[in-house]
Amino acid sequence: MLYCDLHTHSTASDGTTDPQDLPRLAKAAGLGALALTDHDTTEGLVKCAAASRTENIEFVPGIEVSADPSMDGRPRRGTLHILGLFVRANDSMLKAVSQRMKEARDSRNPAIVEKLRDLGVDVNYSEVVDLATRQGTKIIGRPHIASVLISKGYARSMQDAFSRYLGQDGAAYVRRDRLAASNAIESIHHAGGLAILAHPMQLGIREPDLLITFIHQLRELGLDGIETRHSDHGAKDIAQFEQLADRFDLLTSGGSDFHGTRKSVRLGDQKIPIEVYKRLVNATTPFRS
Repeated sequence: MLYCDLHTHSTASDGTTDPQDLPRLAKAAGLGALALTDHDTTEGLVKCAAASRTENIEFVPGIEVSADPSMDGRPRRGTLHILGLFVRANDSMLKAVSQRMKEARDSRNPAIVEKLRDLGVDVNYSEVVDLATRQGTKIIGRPHIASVLISKGYARSMQDAFSRYLGQDGAAYVRRDRLAASNAIESIHHAGGLAILAHPMQLGIREPDLLITFIHQLRELGLDGIETRHSDHGAKDIAQFEQLADRFDLLTSGGSDFHGTRKSVRLGDQKIPIEVYKRLVNATTPFRS
């Protein structure tokens, strides 16, 4: 039986696998379709598409856009990411979003390091840049800062680094500019893609009624689907998100959120049937003009 993985990352953002190497790994994992959804960039899509053709794997050009979860004016502490599947890599609006997000990270990262230094943590931003360069990653983010903290003994693990320093409750947390959810969805649609809510568990909304309201708001903004299967989701979570997808007439998707060696998640470990990919392909027809 063939499977698909519709949420993966490469060195074009914060993964450790080159875009051109992902299809070979996907083939070995028994996948018939693969999406590359790097954070706020389409930089790796051309290389991954070419390698997918060589490996005879169906390729989904994608992106994972960071957005502000405070849609209704009330601050929320969770993470809102919107996957764009079947996007055009060279779309002008999507390119503008990527540039805005890059500038936001470029401003935030040094500010985090400065807060760390104020806390007595002996770390320099040049060390973070050097680490990212050695790993070949194109987008520098908090995981790179966390890796430096671990290497210098200030944190035991990635989770510890985020808990103590880099997460929303961390001592060195800096909030960066975040795109409105409406803009994220609009840019994905402008690029011909489907807008899919990524890993809804990371929204941090535990009350069922609040989650229903939140999904309804996203649906009103044009959301096309929910990533029901993800490495963060247990069986009860999957059932809950599938019910929400059915309630709001949304498509369903799924993926591992593979980042290479940066995380313990393996490519294709969600065993998502290839039929999920085929349903999404059929749904893209109105967007491909």
